[in-house]
Amino acid sequence: MNSNTAFARLDQIAPFVHISSAALFIAIELSIVIFARYFFKDIDQNTHRYELILKECKKFFIAQICVMFMICLSAIFLINTNEFKISDPMVQAIVATKWALMAFIILNLGYMTYKFDLAKKAFLSDELLETHENLVLIIYYFTPLNIALSFLSIYLGITFRGL
Repeated sequence: MNSNTAFARLDQIAPFVHISSAALFIAIELSIVIFARYFFKDIDQNTHRYELILKECKKFFIAQICVMFMICLSAIFLINTNEFKISDPMVQAIVATKWALMAFIILNLGYMTYKFDLAKKAFLSDELLETHENLVLIIYYFTPLNIALSFLSIYLGITFRGL
């Protein structure tokens, strides 16, 4: 019996986890944007929505961190296997760019978490304007930036597999 016909081979699990995690990360980011934009409507009249946004965004941030951990772990596993030839300078550049994008996304997530904590503290201090400004930065600027960088990273991954 040929071992290549096995249903689940070990060398197929890491790429599956990597691609699935990347898709899940983008889905979480899009969910944050859609969820928050919906609840930002008429937020001046319903200030209790800030509490709901802060409560739910915490869950999204935890999910993002877990998924980013899975992406990094599967990427390390993929690079350490002998499947890819890293001697090609183009492949080295793509891999380095993907790691740089991942590092920037992780730094952006860290800054988003910092701004989220500032928004939470401002909300507890009844400073709704500061809460609003921090949430706007997260929802309208940093999250779409993560989405764009994630799509760029996926494009580089597709290019990488095509070489």
